Amino acid sequence: MLDEAITPQPSASAAPVQPETTAAPAAPVDERTGVLVAHLSGLASFFGPLIVLLVYRGKSVVVEREAKEALNFQLTVAIATAVLIVAGIVLAFVLVGFFLLMLAWLLPIAGVVFAIVGAVKSNQTGAFRYPATWRMVK
Repeated sequence: MLDEAITPQPSASAAPVQPETTAAPAAPVDERTGVLVAHLSGLASFFGPLIVLLVYRGKSVVVEREAKEALNFQLTVAIATAVLIVAGIVLAFVLVGFFLLMLAWLLPIAGVVFAIVGAVKSNQTGAFRYPATWRMVK
């Protein structure tokens, strides 16, 4: 009873102590999964690698690097496909445009193939660089 009277009680005006909210580093298993998801999520569009990049930013340097690489590649494929479609429509009256329109449909197929190759290679070695990629996101 004497101890209760001597022990100071926290005042009501004192703010509660908040724990620090720093991101915990990802475990190696989570990194491998994150790298795999970063590359395979590009099968749908460039939004998949973007989401992986935003989720793992600050948690894992490896996943962040691979998500940026996959995002850059998917953005390059999307931009190149759009340019080929527009150029194909504009040049369709010269008959060259039909060739460009056929190429525009092959580019996303190559994007899917490279996304699968990137997922497999990065899962084995930890890193993969896509060929002919405009690296917009650094």
